Amino acid sequence: MDDYSKIIDQSIGYLVGRLSRAIIKRLSKKFQDAGIDVSYEQWSILVHLYRQDGQTQQALARTAVKDKAAVTRLLNGLEKKNIVLRITDRNDKRSNLVYLTNKAKELKPHLVGFVEEMLNEAAQGIEPDEMIRCRATINNIFANFDRLNNPASSKK
Repeated sequence: MDDYSKIIDQSIGYLVGRLSRAIIKRLSKKFQDAGIDVSYEQWSILVHLYRQDGQTQQALARTAVKDKAAVTRLLNGLEKKNIVLRITDRNDKRSNLVYLTNKAKELKPHLVGFVEEMLNEAAQGIEPDEMIRCRATINNIFANFDRLNNPASSKK
C-alpha cells in the first residue's frame, strides 16, 4: 500500500463515511427484518419529528443536514405511507408544517428500539469513556465544518 492509500484509508472523512454506510446497512436490515417499511433516510427525518412534531420542512432540512429537495422527496414517501402529514402553516401560507400520524407514533417504540439495539451492538468492547471522547471529537469536527459551511449563522 502506498503512502497516498494509507492517508486516504485513515482519513477521518473516509472512516466516518465507512462507518455511516455500515450503520445505514445494519439499521435498514433491522427495519426490513421487522417488516417496517421505513428507510434509513426516512428515519433520519422521523427522528427529528419525534423530538418535536409540527416542524417546517426548512427546519427539518436544517436539523437533518439535508437539502430541501431531499427532504421534500423523503416527506413525499412518508406521506404516501401515512406516516407524516403536511399542513399549511396558518401564520405563513407559503410554509408547510410536518406532523406525525398515529401510525408514526405507533412505530416509534419499535424504531427507537432497533436504533438502541444497533447502538449497543456498535459499542461492543468499547469503554464508555472512549465512546464519550469519540462523540465529542466527531461533534467538534462537525461544528468546524458547520462554521465553515454556514459563516453567517456562526456569527450570531
